[in-house]
Amino acid sequence: MTNYDPKRDRPTDSQPDAIIVDVVEALAEADRLELEEVEYTLYEYINPMVLTELASHDTGTWTFRFDIADHEVTLTSDGRLFVDGVLCRDDLLVEQSSTCAHR
Repeated sequence: MTNYDPKRDRPTDSQPDAIIVDVVEALAEADRLELEEVEYTLYEYINPMVLTELASHDTGTWTFRFDIADHEVTLTSDGRLFVDGVLCRDDLLVEQSSTCAHR
């Protein structure tokens, strides 16, 4: 089981859960901040393990929305990540740099 550091929303073992990192990075981009400058944590709003569970749910169609700070985050079963309605990632399962339009 992965342990989390609530101060940084990062898994504490050597295998980070990519979807959590993707969400945190997209939120930092939406705020036009470096990751270490963000003053809130994902853990303050939701249990980050929910995101990991959703990412591993490979049957059916789903949409998951939650509010964090002044943002609405939406994740979809087809691998899309939106922050405030802006597409930030279109394939959460593939390692790639963020393409969030908030930049």
